[in-house]
Amino acid sequence: MKNFFLSKKTFLAAALFALRICAASSLDFGGSFLNFSRVKGKDFSNLKFNQINDVLGWIRVPLSRDGSSYFAAQALYEFEYDASVEKAYNRLDINLAKYVGNFNVVGSPLVLSAGRFIFSDLTGLIMSQNCDGVHAMYQMNRVALSAYAGYTGLLNAATVKMQSHRSDPFEYDGDKVYQLAQKYLVASAGISVPNLFSTQTLSGQFLAVFKLEGKSFNRIYATLDMTGPIYRRIYYSASTTLGLQNYDGGSTEVTNLSRAEVKYYAPFKDLAVAGGLVYASGNGDGDNAFTGFTKINSCFSMNEMQYTSLVKIYAAASVKPIKKVLAKAGAAVLFNTARGRYQGFDYNFGADWQIKSDAAVGASFNHYIDGDDSGNSKVQISLNAFLTF
Repeated sequence: MKNFFLSKKTFLAAALFALRICAASSLDFGGSFLNFSRVKGKDFSNLKFNQINDVLGWIRVPLSRDGSSYFAAQALYEFEYDASVEKAYNRLDINLAKYVGNFNVVGSPLVLSAGRFIFSDLTGLIMSQNCDGVHAMYQMNRVALSAYAGYTGLLNAATVKMQSHRSDPFEYDGDKVYQLAQKYLVASAGISVPNLFSTQTLSGQFLAVFKLEGKSFNRIYATLDMTGPIYRRIYYSASTTLGLQNYDGGSTEVTNLSRAEVKYYAPFKDLAVAGGLVYASGNGDGDNAFTGFTKINSCFSMNEMQYTSLVKIYAAASVKPIKKVLAKAGAAVLFNTARGRYQGFDYNFGADWQIKSDAAVGASFNHYIDGDDSGNSKVQISLNAFLTF
């Protein structure tokens, strides 16, 4: 289940949304200001202030009369002050530089994207990040085919986090404005069959990442995904991923990531309720531990806990009690499969207020309670704001 809160990633998505809704057939440009103010720590008596401010500038250039083909770019300056270490950081990034072309090939649409843009796998739990590459989507009557190839070595390591092997961690230098990220080659191919039966959609994807420097850490993922309605307003999604990973020419480990989720959309104030389970393999020796490519938090309150060696059972809900206000809450119970024990409990709640189409504010509270070590517990209180111009 994705984070329900008006987090940094949500704000950046809002900025990109502002870019996408601009006039399709004319040149457009603008900017956005994002504010993230939070206090966080291991408990309520040890909270430290953290402030992040982002300034973004974007442009969109139409390349066809209907605007379906275009070039879009977005640049970012970020300032962060972390009171826990009493340090300030400055970062620069180009987080979007994308050409999109629409073509008709043998009577079916082909969408070609090239440049720097976000690419995600079917689950959204293995890879979801910026990458420099080329993506093609070919939509036929009954089947959609896709292919992607990308390179990570020109990205900013400050804004894109990738998982390294536990024996060979990446040395990130937070004092650098722009540090080149780890060099990986990414390749993917996918197929989707909508309405296979009873409006159910079956999808499959092959994803491979190959490290191009230092000790090799190559990973291959094969995912099968099924989505569709169960009854009226009730929907489900389920997937399983077989992973193969090899570190520095050693033995190849077989891993697994499986997930299932059920969602209900009520005809009342946009109420949505979801619940599900995620399993990521891993045994007591640390072997066969599923390792994704992008660092994706399995917990609302902790940046360190990835989808590896765990079982997560979660529930979440959102509702619009009044117009333009979205209230959200969620909770998760986590189990450590490597240690065979209860890991901890995570809960959160908050609200977002869309003041106008170009302005929003939000607040959230996140709390992770570790199962047997309060030193690993986390508390975070956040206030965020977004303004586009």
